[in-house]
Amino acid sequence: MSLMPWATQWLGSHLFATAPTVVYGGVLLMCSLSYYLLQTAVLRQAGRDSALVALFGRDLKGKLSVATYLLATLSGFGWPAVSYLLLTIMAVVWLIPDTRIERFYQQRATQGSVK
Repeated sequence: MSLMPWATQWLGSHLFATAPTVVYGGVLLMCSLSYYLLQTAVLRQAGRDSALVALFGRDLKGKLSVATYLLATLSGFGWPAVSYLLLTIMAVVWLIPDTRIERFYQQRATQGSVK
């Protein structure tokens, strides 16, 4: 993540250039991959029956992020505009609030198990 400011500045000053686009996508790919691996390790440590696994076990956003950032990075080699589109789509996806926590606690409250 410490490379984000540098990659962003480089991309901003060299729009549609191959190298900055690929590096920027690669930095985002590494960030999303590290987040996904950390989350997987935490969920594995918590155990299959934990509330964390019930909340975050099917992390579609995390899996989608890794795949999309990989595609964005690879498309930067030949089609920087496609890379920008994919990166923008992922930014919008992450702006959409995740309602899993609210639904989880609402469901438990209706079952009478939340204190």
